[in-house]
Amino acid sequence: MASINKRYILYLLLRRRYLFLYNLHQKMLRENTKTRKRKRRFWIRKLYEERNVKGEYKLLINDMRLHDREMFFRYFRMFPKTYESLLKLIGPDIKKVSTKMREPIGPDQRLAVTLRYLTTGDAYSTIGANYGMSATTVGRIIDETCNSIWNRLKEAGYIDTPSGVEAWRKIANEFEARWNFPNALGAIDGKHVLMFAPDNQSSAFFNYKKTHSIVLMAVCDAQYKFTMVDIGDSGRQSDGSVYANSNLGYAIENKLLDTPPDCQISNSNKVLPYVFVGDDAFGLKRHMMKPYPFSNLSESKLVFNYRLSRARRVIENTFGICASRFRVFHRPIIAKVPKVIAITKAVVALHNFLMTINETDRESHYCPSTFVDQDGPNGLHLGEWRQDANIMNGIASIQNVGASRNYGGEAKWVREQFEHYFNNEGAVDWQWDKIGKAK
Repeated sequence: MASINKRYILYLLLRRRYLFLYNLHQKMLRENTKTRKRKRRFWIRKLYEERNVKGEYKLLINDMRLHDREMFFRYFRMFPKTYESLLKLIGPDIKKVSTKMREPIGPDQRLAVTLRYLTTGDAYSTIGANYGMSATTVGRIIDETCNSIWNRLKEAGYIDTPSGVEAWRKIANEFEARWNFPNALGAIDGKHVLMFAPDNQSSAFFNYKKTHSIVLMAVCDAQYKFTMVDIGDSGRQSDGSVYANSNLGYAIENKLLDTPPDCQISNSNKVLPYVFVGDDAFGLKRHMMKPYPFSNLSESKLVFNYRLSRARRVIENTFGICASRFRVFHRPIIAKVPKVIAITKAVVALHNFLMTINETDRESHYCPSTFVDQDGPNGLHLGEWRQDANIMNGIASIQNVGASRNYGGEAKWVREQFEHYFNNEGAVDWQWDKIGKAK
């Protein structure tokens, strides 16, 4: 027993000595690490210090603003005058306070960096090298500026859901005047905005195309401007549930939009409801018109499909204009989900802003008549945006947002009444040639 106690006491002494030596060793390592810690070689890179002397903004952008408006438009999708108007709106939001340590990047440069990213989709590091900024700084600027663009343009009325019966009637009148479809409240469609797999959330945004995305559901008016958008739903949802689960779909289905009551349509005694027009992906309802299935159709049904397609093509062109002008949609976006949503919102807001400017400023090149599809007595001329359609790899169509072969008798009756109208008192001369080519 005594022998065992001696061995135990010896063990405790050795253990205490070992712990003392171990702690001493760790202390020496920490002290050595502090003494050997590498000093920073510089406070700021020389490239960044010379941003206001040698950066792209100083050497190129200001020069283009003064002497080459066409090149300025190619860079930012707007002329200098429009750029100044936009800067005036969002400048106070993105202006930073000066400090003793360094001069902050001005709101003018912040807007330039953000627009350059949205119009090219270039990597942050590429844009940063051109403007004399770090990739991290570029990313932060884009996030802040995109949110400001959405908030301020929405506040200014460029993104504004029609409010009241008269506002909806105005849209319907424009649809009838331009696209020969009465009682149309807008064209509706949805897109997947593709992105790289987000950290710790990849499964939530993994869609049927084996990519990751958020959903952009939208309605547009007859002038290629968005009237309602729902941005940010998870791409994981089946396409059949996208519309039903969206705020936009909920508002339409539950009659929350204060749309006009049924009325008599032009040159006819028919009293019909106001409707949204969509493609075959949508379900046929009293307030939602879709084409007849393309199989063994009669002449009158072909006419209806053509007239519906002519009006519905407006939303297709609206998405096409956006993705062609803002090439951030030409490839999946590398960013976290909140930033992807902010980028998409900014593009939608800028599109409406520039389309509105286009109406009052005839010098605007954002959407000339040749840029969109032209369909009428002189035939169908595809818009110039379609030249980029094959390389728009960052945005994809939603295949089925709730289409069903089962629909109520009232929905069937409404479609048949529009069909009868388009083939009789509401006919246009060239429609027969169109369906003749389709046969």
